[in-house]
Amino acid sequence: MRTLPRVLWGWLLMLSFASGEELRPLSTDRPDTTESPRTVDAGHFQMEWEIAAWEKDGSARQLTLGELNAKVGLTDSSDLQVILPFYQKARMGGEGFGDMEVRLKQNLWGNDEGRTALGLMPFVRIPTANGSLGNGEWEGGLIVPLGLEGPAGWDFGTMAEVDLEADDDGKGHHLVALVSATASHAITEEVAMFFESVALRSFEAGAEWEAYFNSGMTWQPVENWQLDGGVRLGLTGASTDVTPFLGISTKY
Repeated sequence: MRTLPRVLWGWLLMLSFASGEELRPLSTDRPDTTESPRTVDAGHFQMEWEIAAWEKDGSARQLTLGELNAKVGLTDSSDLQVILPFYQKARMGGEGFGDMEVRLKQNLWGNDEGRTALGLMPFVRIPTANGSLGNGEWEGGLIVPLGLEGPAGWDFGTMAEVDLEADDDGKGHHLVALVSATASHAITEEVAMFFESVALRSFEAGAEWEAYFNSGMTWQPVENWQLDGGVRLGLTGASTDVTPFLGISTKY
């Protein structure tokens, strides 16, 4: 067992050297809600895992394990993403595989240089969930992320999202709007922290505003490999109370 850390470290170094300096710096859509406007290099892959996330909302609990966002760079300015929620245990008792998402991210500017970057990301949610984990409906939306390089080592991001989701009674669809803003700053060469605010409004009858404050840290010990952890805190009565999470991302 003592050799395991050495094997793991060797694997990380191999990933770092294999990816090489020709790749742009690792830019992930996790761990905050605000997506990155930058894409994966053409012909390369990026894997972003939410290793575990545990939600508490009043007396209800929900567990997610191994949700993977698998990405492949299609061109110098676009990538294709498939989100695979391998295991969820829902508040109402259902468990198993969740709804898949397929997303296409197109960077409009700032992928390789500049103080700002903008992207467009349409997506579709496929009803693949087991039992009560999903609603059995096709859904989708559009995400518009903007990145900003700020002063004194600060980086900022903001995002607007509009979704078309199924009504709870299964008789139609309604719009859901989300806006977010995030700020991050390096603590050391390998460690950074972020702070984020998120607001969400469903336009289904009777729905209430949701708002969140999210915070966490990232650790990047080698190039193109990152570990993250943090917590999402609900700020309104309709929001999920608290969600601690742990994740890992790598590009090769």
